[in-house]
Amino acid sequence: MQTGGTRFREDEWISMLDVARTLRYFVIESKYGYVDRLANAFNSFIAETALEEAMREARTAADSGELVHIPSEENVRKVIELLGKDLNAAKVLAALSLAYPEKKKEAQE
Repeated sequence: MQTGGTRFREDEWISMLDVARTLRYFVIESKYGYVDRLANAFNSFIAETALEEAMREARTAADSGELVHIPSEENVRKVIELLGKDLNAAKVLAALSLAYPEKKKEAQE
C-alpha cells in the first residue's frame, strides 16, 4: 500500500534514505561515479551492480577508519529488490544522496 500519494511505501523510503546516507559519503568525497551510474541506469542490473560496488567500497573505507555510514543489510536488500521492481527508484536514490543533509564532522564521530 502506498501512503501519501507517493510511489514508494514508508519502509521503502526508510531503506532508500539509509542507503542514500552511505552514497552521500561518495558525494562528499567528489566520487560521483556510483551516483551517476544509478541516476543514468537504463536497466536494473546496472543499478544493482552500481549499488553493490558502492556498498563494497563503503565497507572498505569504513574498515580503514573513514567516517562512512554502513546501512543495515535489510535496508540494502530492500533497495536492491526495489531497483528490480521499479527502476525509477535508482533516480530517486541518486537524488537523495545528492540532497542528503551533511552532518558536522563532530556529530559523525
